[in-house]
Amino acid sequence: MRVVPYKEDYKKALQDIHMATASLKARTDQRHGKFSLLMYCDEYLDHETAFVLLDEEDRPAGYVLCAESASEWAQNMKPYIEEIEKLGSPYDQMVHGQIEEYKLAEPSYPAHLHIDILEEYTGKHGGSLLMNTLIEHLKQNHVKGVCLGVARKNERAFGFYRHFGFEILAEDEGGMFLGLSL
Repeated sequence: MRVVPYKEDYKKALQDIHMATASLKARTDQRHGKFSLLMYCDEYLDHETAFVLLDEEDRPAGYVLCAESASEWAQNMKPYIEEIEKLGSPYDQMVHGQIEEYKLAEPSYPAHLHIDILEEYTGKHGGSLLMNTLIEHLKQNHVKGVCLGVARKNERAFGFYRHFGFEILAEDEGGMFLGLSL
């Protein structure tokens, strides 16, 4: 497996990976699936930093998406937010809460990320390849920190992020907000 920078040719495959790795609700409820793509995938592919994990046959097997500046991301999100707001409650509220969370973290953790890998490729160091590539990219671009949210029940992901040095910045019954100083 290897990691390459994102190019437009990968967009459909990465949207498919996003949906394949999304929550059951996103995979089975059309409205929630649309929200998930708009909120956690499409804007990043259209405007932000992205790296793609390719398998031995050069097929996308995963990705890491990263907004390097929460403020710029919030600006880029405006047309996506308009689409999310058309979905109604609770999606319109969820997007604004996420924006506020990232803005609060921005002074120390201006970047945030999403990483997804198809199940058949997990445990084969693809996640580490993606994370190492992203961290090196962020350091080269003088980004001082990166953050993300993880569901409390996703112990595997939490362990993965802890391995890279992410620390808990905040938590509630649903999950944890993690940060890594670079």
